Amino acid sequence: MSTSKTADMKPIISNAEASLFDIGDGITYFELHGKLNIIEDSTLAILDSAIDNVETNFSGMVIGTEAGNFSVGLNLILLLERARSKDWDAISKTLRNLQKVCTRLRHSTKPVVAATVGMALGGGCELAFGADAMQAFTDSKLGLVELRVGLIPGGGGTTEMAFRCLESEQTSLPIQQLFPPVLTVFEVIRQAKISQNATDAVEMGYLRKTDLITTKRDNHLQDAKQLALSLWESGYQPPQPRQVFVLGEGGLNYLKQHVHQLRQADTINDYEQYLAEKLAYVFCGGMLSAPQYVAEQDLLDLEHEVFLSLCSEPKTHAMIESTLKKGKK
Repeated sequence: MSTSKTADMKPIISNAEASLFDIGDGITYFELHGKLNIIEDSTLAILDSAIDNVETNFSGMVIGTEAGNFSVGLNLILLLERARSKDWDAISKTLRNLQKVCTRLRHSTKPVVAATVGMALGGGCELAFGADAMQAFTDSKLGLVELRVGLIPGGGGTTEMAFRCLESEQTSLPIQQLFPPVLTVFEVIRQAKISQNATDAVEMGYLRKTDLITTKRDNHLQDAKQLALSLWESGYQPPQPRQVFVLGEGGLNYLKQHVHQLRQADTINDYEQYLAEKLAYVFCGGMLSAPQYVAEQDLLDLEHEVFLSLCSEPKTHAMIESTLKKGKK
């Protein structure tokens, strides 16, 4: 790891998970502290406070880390403990806070840049999605990996990918012509694919073609700062709340048929089929009678509903436990 760029700086605000620094020219640096930067409730709380501070006193913010990994997502040990004790209120609150912070990042009055490095997985990937732009280090391994632990992306990841997959398509086309891009992105999430590097992340849709890539780690923070500064100086205006085009019941039936064929071919097991169908339900906007635009919050509500329901499933508990055991080896 390179020498910390903030070691001698006094933070504006700080806790065990993260700190906010003034790095000059009106730009702040929200630095995640941990080795894996697991997202705790206190991480979301200080990031929420950081947004308040930046909106009042600064011109922009970079979210990054001096560690080797941007963030591997939510605390699975705590999530499993809460799920087994049926503490649904605590799980719901954490998920809503993640959604809220990611939405606040996107709609902030000041530009936000995510400087990803190493692993940005699950909630960590969703956090990066909340930024206006990403300045990815070349080794960035991005992925929505929730289906590996019996869940779906619930912090805005499903919604973001649903938006992106049809963003550049003519939505007036017959629904059959919209199936291919939807299926491509659906499969990225269903298979919990992780990019090998930043270039690969562009191909998978985790990075936009307009996002930037840094090849020298020592330049990473400065590149991200310059990107935030350029966004501000070019007359930054926060984006309006988005409408997401979804395929409704027709798309859902198409994806269910696809998943059914995977099960018939013994490519997936029964529970993986169940999870994929839950993902498809959210991805298509639920049981809508026809393809249509829906408010982003409607999809976030569906994410929350399905994520919470899956937390009650014993097979999901077993998948989380198995993942945690593998991580200890």
